[in-house]
Parts: sequence; C-alpha cells; structure tokens
Amino acid sequence: MEEAAKVNSRVVFITLMTAAVCAVGLFSARFAFAVDLPPALPVGVITAKPQLVDITENLPARLESSKDAVVRARVTGIVEDRLFKEGAFVKKGEVLFKIDDSSYRATLDSAKGSLARAIAQKKVNQADVVRYRKLVKVKAVSTQQFDQAEATLAVSNADIEIARAAVEQAQINYDYCTVTAPISGYIGKQEVTVGALVSGTSATEMAQILQVDPLYVNVRQSALKILRLKELLSKKSQGDNEHSGVQLKVFLEDGTPYKYPGELLFTDVAVDASTGEGSLRASVPNPDGFLMPGLYVRVEIPQMTLQNVFLIPQQAVTRTENGNMLTVATVDDEAKEINGHKLYSYETRNVEIARSLNENWVVTDGLKDGEIVVVDGMIKVSLMHIPHVIPVPWGVQPEQSAQPQGEDAAAPQKQAQK
Repeated sequence: MEEAAKVNSRVVFITLMTAAVCAVGLFSARFAFAVDLPPALPVGVITAKPQLVDITENLPARLESSKDAVVRARVTGIVEDRLFKEGAFVKKGEVLFKIDDSSYRATLDSAKGSLARAIAQKKVNQADVVRYRKLVKVKAVSTQQFDQAEATLAVSNADIEIARAAVEQAQINYDYCTVTAPISGYIGKQEVTVGALVSGTSATEMAQILQVDPLYVNVRQSALKILRLKELLSKKSQGDNEHSGVQLKVFLEDGTPYKYPGELLFTDVAVDASTGEGSLRASVPNPDGFLMPGLYVRVEIPQMTLQNVFLIPQQAVTRTENGNMLTVATVDDEAKEINGHKLYSYETRNVEIARSLNENWVVTDGLKDGEIVVVDGMIKVSLMHIPHVIPVPWGVQPEQSAQPQGEDAAAPQKQAQK
C-alpha cells in the first residue's frame, strides 16, 4: 500500500510538471506571436568598385647623411682662432679655424727667394752660352767649354723648376693654416679648442660637417621582394621617363608620416648569403633640417600593383574554416516597399582575399562591379531572422523613416505568421 501511494504521488508530480511546462510553452508562443517583428532592418553597405591597388611593405630603415666630411688638420701648429658657431650651417669654402702660420709664411718666403736666385743664375748661364757660341766659331774657346756652358744652363732650368715646386708646396702648407669647410652642411661641435696643438702628420680631427639635404634612407629587404621591386622599376622606366623613380613614404618612429616622399635610388648588386637579404637606398628631401642622420624611421616600399581588385572593410568579412564569407544584398522587386524604401534580399558569399591593406581586405575574386556589400548590421538581422534589409550608406546614421512602424510594418509579418 505504501509503495502504491508513492507511485501515485510520483505520477501526480510528473503530471503537474508536464502541465506547467506546456503552459509556459503556450504562453511563450502566444507572446512571440504577439510581438510584431519588422519585415526589414537597415544595414550599412558599400558599393563594390574595382580599383588599381599598389601593394606596399612597411620596413624599418635608418637615415644617413648624403655627405659626411670630417675636418682634419693638414699642417702642424697651434690653433689661434675658431670662426664658426657649433651646430650652424656652413658653406663650402667658409673659414672654420686659423692655425699659427708664422713658420709656414717664413718657409714660403724662403722658397720664393730660392726661386728668384735660380732665375737670376739662369740669366748668367744663358749669357755665357750666347757668348761662347760666338767664340767657339772663331776657335777662341774650346768646344768642351761651350758644352759645359750649355749643361750649366740646363741645370739652371732644372733648379728653377725645383724652386717653383718648393714655392708651390710652401704656399699649400701656408694655405692649410686657414682651415675651410670642404662641403656645405651643418657643422657639429669643435673637437679642438683655441690654443691646442694639432698635427698634420696624424691628421687631428677638428670638426665634422654633415649634409642633411637630401638624406639617404638605408633599408634591408628579402631577396625575393627586391626582385619584385626591380621588376616594378623596369616597368616604370618603360613608361614616363620623367617619373621613372619608385616613390616611397617615410614615417617617424611614432608612426607620424613625413611630409616629403622619398625616391628609390638603387638596389644592392649582391645578397647577404647569411641572411638572404639585400640593401636598398632611397633619397628623401630634408630642406628644413627636421630629420637627422642616424634616426630610425619606417618606410612603405611598393611591391606590386594589383588590377581590378576590391577594397572591402575588414568588419564586412568573416573568416571561417570554409573560407572568407561576406554578405551581398540584392534588390527584391517582389517585396513591398516600406515608406518609399525598397527591400533587399541578401546572401552569403565566399570570396578570395590576397592580403590586408590598412583597415581593408584586398578581395581578388568573388565580387562583381556594382554589387552591394553589407558591412554592418547583419548580426541583428540574423538573430531576428529578418528576411529583408534596407541598405543605407555605411557610416551614415539611417533615418527613422527606414524603420518600419505601425500597421505597415506589422502586416507582412502577420501574414507570414498566418
């Protein structure tokens, strides 16, 4: 009897629970039918347009001065004066230092005196030759004396050349006492002070001048990509010769773009066997001296040009195991308009992606010119199982008129429920 009572209580409990579940399900179903779902929702879209896209690669690079001259002493002496301001721009030939020239001036004067003496001695020897030439004809002097006079004249000519060379060398050393800028550019700090002894033998460093306009941009890149770049260079050179150079963009270390574009100068003729990389060199203008040699930057170098591809925002594409999927909207002529807006049906499509570019995917296959691609809004549409969408330009807030309201919005849904 007790077991029978327990079984009956269990049956009653199960029956009550089943009735409660059915009641809840019936209530939920009635509530769902009571809610009027809209026949369409606005979604942000773009129109697919084929484009010509230059594929670039962002690489680290280092800046280098186009000219680098170290000013060194070429004679030995005491520095008497410094005639430049550290960090200033100096022109080629501008006087930088003065070295004590007293000993070199004396050497120059001595060399000039030796030259004058050699010239004077030549005149004497030349007169002897003229006189002996007349006397040898009448046999007043021997032929040996005449030959000796001619030889002495030749030695005098040689002495003059030696004296002139000594004067020239003394003049050069004297001029070296005035140290000038070998190139135009920005000069750094002085390496020697006034009163210091500099040596021409050891070539004492006195200052350094850097030419920073333009600057060189040194980049290292893989050999395969260098070959692609050479192919791109050859194609450009066959076209407009005036703009045959490959342009590249320069970015500072924090990502700030530099206002002047660079131009590729050359690629290295050899590849580093240990790394498989080669060197590239570009030139970038620096008229205001903003950039500095030795600075690390990043550059965007063209790699290839893709034709008839589509740039699609990354949020429009879902990457799955089955491929890259996006949603395309097509107008549904049979659907009823809502507040003057045509309704669009939609489909999911698989597309081919080459790579990313900024915040877009480069789509090479799966789209056609003029097709409408849904960028955002499809999550809500999918969750609510809405059969149609109303396209609005992506990034533009849809008007409230695009939102169906009232009986017009509910009628198609009610018909579908019936």
